[in-house]
Amino acid sequence: MKEFLLSIGRELNAWIEGFTIENYQHLAFIALKILAILFLAGVVYRIVKVLIDRFFNAQIQAKIGVDVRKVNTLRALAHSILKYTVYFVTGLTVLGQFVDTTSILATAGIGGLAIGFGAQSLVKDVISGFFILFEDQYAVGDFVTIGDTTGTVEEIGLRITKIRGFKGDLTIIPNGQVQKVVNYTRGNVLAVVDISVPYETDIDRAIKLIEDVAKRYAQENKNIVEQPQVLGVIDMGDSQITIRAVARTLPLKHWEVERELKKRIKEAFDENDIGIPYPRRVIIQSEKEEKQ
Repeated sequence: MKEFLLSIGRELNAWIEGFTIENYQHLAFIALKILAILFLAGVVYRIVKVLIDRFFNAQIQAKIGVDVRKVNTLRALAHSILKYTVYFVTGLTVLGQFVDTTSILATAGIGGLAIGFGAQSLVKDVISGFFILFEDQYAVGDFVTIGDTTGTVEEIGLRITKIRGFKGDLTIIPNGQVQKVVNYTRGNVLAVVDISVPYETDIDRAIKLIEDVAKRYAQENKNIVEQPQVLGVIDMGDSQITIRAVARTLPLKHWEVERELKKRIKEAFDENDIGIPYPRRVIIQSEKEEKQ
């Protein structure tokens, strides 16, 4: 092992000693060119990114009724295309300082290079990204469920989709893995409120109270777009009867409506002496146990 390391050291030393001043100057010149290329690429990226932002901001300000979500989605896509284009051109330019990239591209072709680098999944992600945008499956700002991930779409790129969860967690999903999408932002949503009452409760009276509360709340809340309805009894459990009320709301407002309706119904039940159900146990003792 010692002899092996010594031999490597001798070869490395010989390689260094064989370097002339011209070699060092050439390497220094290439290093400066690479630094200049990277600097110029960064400047170009920032300038074009600013121009893209100005263009889309002008679209939002100039047009009445423009879909801001779609504009932001196209903005993010333009940023993604710009980023990958700058990366690709910069990489080829830097590589060109060492080898003839023209001959490589001429012999292999762009498609051959992609396959050669094992980029089949990358191509799949990019194609899926275009279909997602073309079919308008979701846009930036939409609240969606993709697979096991639920949250707000923060960015749609050529290759990935970024989703921000309730707790601030960021999930990055390759577009090629997007199979099933549930979009909660498209169209009005149904708020569903289930209220359980004890068996001894006057059901008609409870339903009337729920109807009155829901009607008053609908008059106060503009997020409710249709008059709430009490569907009636939907279940009879071991210790409770469940009554369901529904109200159609604007997108993503159903959770707020459900919470407030439950609170107001509880307050109305308290005022009218309607309690909440709880499990009950009936114990029957035999005559022998009673005598003891």
